[in-house]
Amino acid sequence: MKNLKFLFLFLLSFAIISCSKDNNDGAGGIKLTVSAVNSTASKTFTSQKTQVAEVIFTDFRISIRDVIFKNDDDPNSSLDTDEIQFRGPYQIDLLNNSNALSQTIGNAFVPDGRYKELRFKFHKDEDLPATDDLFDRSIYIEGTIDGVPFVFWHDTSENLDLGRSTGVLVQDGIVNFTVQFDISQFLSSLNQIDLSQATDNNGDGLIEIFPNDQDGNQDIADALKDNIKFAADLMN
Repeated sequence: MKNLKFLFLFLLSFAIISCSKDNNDGAGGIKLTVSAVNSTASKTFTSQKTQVAEVIFTDFRISIRDVIFKNDDDPNSSLDTDEIQFRGPYQIDLLNNSNALSQTIGNAFVPDGRYKELRFKFHKDEDLPATDDLFDRSIYIEGTIDGVPFVFWHDTSENLDLGRSTGVLVQDGIVNFTVQFDISQFLSSLNQIDLSQATDNNGDGLIEIFPNDQDGNQDIADALKDNIKFAADLMN
């Protein structure tokens, strides 16, 4: 009886291992990281001149979901697909005072091939506590303009598509993909933004820059949102 029990357990373990191996055949892995950097400084620092104002970013966070990778070797692979590798949502903190941060989302097994494009959606998460800075927002920034505190946020739900012309070969092992936001480009990547023009119309001592702010900075909010998207790149 003991021998039969041992044989049964052995065969069951072998079947599980074989099935697991079959499921991973022909699939490499992608390790996805989101990071921030300031490419114009000798060390990661976030002070910028915009016309006559000195702008310092001290907090930068995003909320994303639905990360998709396009396999260039597969004619059926598309960014317009249900094959989502990372569902989310993910709240990502990319700046702590003057220190740029990175956050690894995780690993996803994907079919072997050359991957040239990645898409994710900025996502405003309504399931967070109402006290969270990212509640019902997809982008959030704090900082100072000539020493006066400012806060920027946006609730955009747009896709962000990123690519590399050479692509990255994924085969068997884990390959690193990094979505990198260059903070030094936030005020110039697409639109030239002069934050010295941002106003505190309600006189509360805080410059508010968001789609429905009462300080009169809605146009700056939309331009800054677009710049943040254009300041992102896909690294490996």
